Amino acid sequence: MLFKLFVAENRINEVKEDIESLHGGSITQASEQRMQLDASLNSQKKTQAKAYKAVNRQERQIKLVEQRIETRQPTLAGLSEKVIYTERRFKQIEENVSSAQIDADRQREVVAVLEEERTRVNAAESRFEEQLQGSQAQRGAGPSEDTMVEYNRLSEQLRSECVEDMHTRDVQDRQIQLLSEASRRVSDRLDGLQGQLEGVAASERVYVQQQQTAEAGVANVEREMQQARRDAEAAKAENERLVRVEIELNEKLEGVLKDLSQARAEQRETAREAKLKEMVSALQRVFTGVHGRLAELCRPTHQKYDVGVATVLGRHMDAIVVDRQATAIECISYIKEQRAGQATFLPLDTLQPQSANDSLRHAHRSARLATDVLQYDSAVEAAVMHACGNALICDTLDVAKYVCYERKLDAKAVTLDGSVIHRSGLITGGVGNRGQRGKAQTWEAVAVDNLRKARDRLAEELQTIARERRKLAKEEAVTTRLAGLQTKHRISREALDAIGRKLQGLATERKHIEAKITECRPAVAQTTAELEQAKDVREQANARIYVIAQPIFASFCQRLGIPSLEAFEKLLLPATEAAEERRLQFRTQL
Repeated sequence: MLFKLFVAENRINEVKEDIESLHGGSITQASEQRMQLDASLNSQKKTQAKAYKAVNRQERQIKLVEQRIETRQPTLAGLSEKVIYTERRFKQIEENVSSAQIDADRQREVVAVLEEERTRVNAAESRFEEQLQGSQAQRGAGPSEDTMVEYNRLSEQLRSECVEDMHTRDVQDRQIQLLSEASRRVSDRLDGLQGQLEGVAASERVYVQQQQTAEAGVANVEREMQQARRDAEAAKAENERLVRVEIELNEKLEGVLKDLSQARAEQRETAREAKLKEMVSALQRVFTGVHGRLAELCRPTHQKYDVGVATVLGRHMDAIVVDRQATAIECISYIKEQRAGQATFLPLDTLQPQSANDSLRHAHRSARLATDVLQYDSAVEAAVMHACGNALICDTLDVAKYVCYERKLDAKAVTLDGSVIHRSGLITGGVGNRGQRGKAQTWEAVAVDNLRKARDRLAEELQTIARERRKLAKEEAVTTRLAGLQTKHRISREALDAIGRKLQGLATERKHIEAKITECRPAVAQTTAELEQAKDVREQANARIYVIAQPIFASFCQRLGIPSLEAFEKLLLPATEAAEERRLQFRTQL
C-alpha cells in the first residue's frame, strides 16, 4: 500500500514537471495579466459607480424642477388669464379713448359751426340796425308835431279816466314778459331732461348688450368648467380602475411566477421532445385534422397520478391524435418527405375502444379507473379510452394485489409509483430508471408552458395598462386647466357684476330723471296756463281802454280819417314793434 502511494506521488511530481516544462512561465504571466485586468475592472467599476451617482443626482434635480413647475402651473394659468383680461381691458380703454377723441373732434367742429353762426347772426343784427336807422331817416319824423301833441293830450286824458285799466295792462305786460321767460326756461329744462333720458336709455341699451355678451361668456366658461370637472372625475375614475387592474394583474403575475419557481421551471426538455413538438406543430399548420399529442390533450386531475397515468398510457403518450385515417396517412407521407422521424397516429374514425367497465369503479375505494383521473375533451375520448382501456390506478401495491389476486378482476392495475400487475398476473416493479417518470414530467412541462404563457399574457396586459395610463390626461394638467377656467370665470363674473352695477346706476339715474320730468311737466302746464290767463286779462283791460278811448279820440280819428285809436296806434307803432320782434328773433338765435 505504501509502495503504491509512493509510486502515485512520484507520478504526480513528474506530471507537474512536465506541465511546467510545457507551459514555462505562461501560468505566472497569466496570473499577472489576470491581476492587472482585475485592477482595471475595479477602476472601471468605480468610474461607473461615480457616473451612476452623477446621473441619479441629475435625475433628482430634474424631478425637483418638474415638481416646482407643476406646483407653479396653476398660478401661471391664473396669471395668464389676468394678463389676457388686462390686455382686453387695455384694448377696450384704447377704443373708448379713440371714440372720446372722435367725439371731442366732432364737438369742436360743432362749436366752430356755432361760432360761425353767432358771427353771422351778429352781422345780420348789425345790418338790420343800420337798415332800420336808414329807413327811419327816409320816412322822416312820421306824424306831424301837432298831431302828436294832440295825441299825447288825449292820451293823458284817457289815462286819467282809466287809470286802473292802464295800470292793469302795464302790470300784465310785465307779467306776460316774466311768464314767457319762465315758460321758456321750464320748457328748456324739460327738453334737457328728455335729452338726458334718451342718453341714459341709449347707454342702457349698450350695457344690456354687453351684459348679454358677458352672461354668454360666463355660461360658456361654466360649461367648460363642468366639462373639465367631468374630465377630471372620469380620468381619476379610469386611473383608479387601471390601478386596481394593475394591482390584480401584478398579484396574478406574482402567483404565476411563484408557481413557475415551484413547478421545476429549470427543467429542460430533451432534443427528442423538442423535435417531436416541432413536428406536431408543423403537422397542425399543414393539416386541419391534427389534434395534437395525446399527452397534451389530457392531463391527470392531480399531480399524484402523473406517474401512474404515464405508465398506463405508455407508448401512446407520444401518439398523435387525428380526426381521420386519411389524415394520418397524409401525415405519415409528409413526415417521410421531410425526414422528420417516426410517429404513431390514433385516427378517431377507426378506433373502436371498449367501453369502461362500471363494476371496476367499485373494486376498491383506493382504486380508480385511469379514465376517471384524466381531464380531456370529449372530441378525443375515443383515443383516451383506446390508450387506457380498463386499467386501474391504485394508491398502493397492496390495493393492486387485492384487486387482481383476491377480487380476480380482469384489469391491469397500476400503482402511483408506476408498479404494474398485468392481467396475466405478471408484476412489473417500480420505476427504477427515468422511463415512466420522465414521461410523467410531460404534464409538468405542459403546466410550465401554460404558466409561461400566462406570465407572458399578464406581462403584455400590464404593458397595455401602462400605455393606457400614459394616454390618460394627467391629473395635474386637468387641475391646471380647471384652475385657469376658475380664474377666467372669476374675472368674467367680476366684469358681469360691474356691468350690472352700471345698469343699476343708470336705472337709478333714469328714475331720477323721470321723476324730475314728472315734476317739470306740471310746472310747464302751470306756467303756460298763467301766461294765457295774463294775456286774457291784458286783452280784457285793453278792450275796456279802447271802449273808453272811443269817444275821447272820435274827433281826432275823424280828422285824421282813421276809424279808431287802435288803427292809429297800428299805423304809428308798427315799425317799432317789428323792430322789437326782429331784435327778439336775433336774441333767440343767439
